[in-house]
Amino acid sequence: MRIRRRYVVMFALAAAGALAVSGIALGAASSEFNFKVSPNKVPKKKYKPVKLFTDLETSYTNPGNGNPGGAVERTQIYLDKNFKINPKAAAKCSASSLSGQTMAGAMANCSKALVGKGKATAVNPASNTTVFACVLLFNGKPKGGKPTLQVFTRVDVTGNKIDCSSPKTNTKGQIVVLLTGVLKNASGKYGKVLDVNHITDAAAFPLEIYKTTIKHGKYMTARCKSKSHKWHMQTKWTYNDNTKSTVHKTQKCKVRR
Repeated sequence: MRIRRRYVVMFALAAAGALAVSGIALGAASSEFNFKVSPNKVPKKKYKPVKLFTDLETSYTNPGNGNPGGAVERTQIYLDKNFKINPKAAAKCSASSLSGQTMAGAMANCSKALVGKGKATAVNPASNTTVFACVLLFNGKPKGGKPTLQVFTRVDVTGNKIDCSSPKTNTKGQIVVLLTGVLKNASGKYGKVLDVNHITDAAAFPLEIYKTTIKHGKYMTARCKSKSHKWHMQTKWTYNDNTKSTVHKTQKCKVRR
């Protein structure tokens, strides 16, 4: 009888452990990152204007700002040391000029500060459906003496795909998610990091996909100086249970002679 009881206890403990592991899995999130700089043929020493495409994607097994691991709280995008961001190359726009605006309103207030565009999606945990959004990137006013990027996202909460064309006249969508990225110094392979923190305070829905392209005159420039002829970028995600994920990617560059 004692032997049987031991087996019963061991089985119960094993089952409890399995449930605990599955509970962790339910709250887990995973992210992926890709980037592309074009043109990839640039001078070795002098910086040349380029456009930077980034694709950030996160999937959740149990999405929700109140669910551990169900939302992204912070995103840190590390830029190669041979990239340069020049905040003086565009006008500067304050968060107050963008808050609650349509795309048309944001452009009316800050068109000269526009440095990029894109599209995004988020997940509505209540219905487990995807909501679609348009993204406008504006050169922001400094925060704590550091340059900023205002990430303006106009969301259609109905679940319909939103038309992102003609932002100067576009009034599509119902709500705005406004995030502030702070450009900080980095080290090693990286010269700067764009730090976007406290995301769940601004975004009611967990963010899934952000595909954006930065292109505005000399705001974004690059050179091909490394011996390996490679550019390095890296993204770190911190989820709302304080777990983290990091993805590092490279792209080959060519020296323009």
